[in-house]
Amino acid sequence: MWPISIDQIERLQIEITTYCNAACPSCERAKYEVGPIYKRHLNSIDMSLENMKKWLPLEDMKSLIIIHLCGNIDEPTLHPEIFEICQWLEQYASVHVSTNGGTKNKKFWEKMASLKNTLVVFGIDGLEDTNHIYRKNVRWKKLKENYTTFIEHGGKASWQFIVFEHNKHQLKIAEEISVQEGFKSFITMYSSRENHEVEAVGKEREENSCIKCKATYDNDELKISLFVDVRGNIWPCCWMGSSDISNYDIAPKLNFGHFLSHNLKYDTFEDIISGDMFAYLWENLHQFDVCNQHCKENKTDTITWTGKWVDEKKKVKNYDL
Repeated sequence: MWPISIDQIERLQIEITTYCNAACPSCERAKYEVGPIYKRHLNSIDMSLENMKKWLPLEDMKSLIIIHLCGNIDEPTLHPEIFEICQWLEQYASVHVSTNGGTKNKKFWEKMASLKNTLVVFGIDGLEDTNHIYRKNVRWKKLKENYTTFIEHGGKASWQFIVFEHNKHQLKIAEEISVQEGFKSFITMYSSRENHEVEAVGKEREENSCIKCKATYDNDELKISLFVDVRGNIWPCCWMGSSDISNYDIAPKLNFGHFLSHNLKYDTFEDIISGDMFAYLWENLHQFDVCNQHCKENKTDTITWTGKWVDEKKKVKNYDL
């Protein structure tokens, strides 16, 4: 049986759309471009607020601290109901919205700034001369206009900086600029993501002797958490919900109907995490490459958060993305 009950979940990560304006070379979206079936999935689906209200029993998640709108393939600000979604979610926990910052207009960002318990995490990987190397299709002038508008109108913002070889020399000055611009915090991410276009800067960490699922205990990377993808599938984490893992590593080993076995269109949240599929996952974590890579070898993102944002509802410090 999965060891975490619904009332123990501290962080819920949700992918609300398949739309995105950017073309980051190491993003999960780049993998979808390879196959025609999954390519059709891009820029085609939103998780409606109506379905979220049906599917997510937030009132039963008594330990919930953070709801993080950040999926494998989404740009949350492109969801047509993003403001209303945040308004609804704020009733239950602090909301974190991860964005590349290159979408919409001043009117939109002024409206987003009126949210009372939402932190917008702007992914800004460098300065004007480097950010576009990874954040492809994001225009610096538009990005700066957006975050400036948001902050000047009272919005709570954090600057997230993924360290690459091409921008590592700008890390210190970027943090200084973030303070000057009014960001509440600065997040440094040393990442395992790299390909022929960008070279990431990672940090070596000791290998664990066994797999310790980060979604099941309080830790700096995930906290006690679950991930819901845009199709309504529940996963222990977003790594397990990535296309290559879920469809080629885990799916062939499961005999529960795969998507139907953990999809909120067909079963309740509580029944899914207490059901056969999650029980099977817990008993067989050692079989899956994704678990060995992220929760044993620790070859994953390493995050440092400076500054703080105090949750106005729960009065706790939030150090998650």
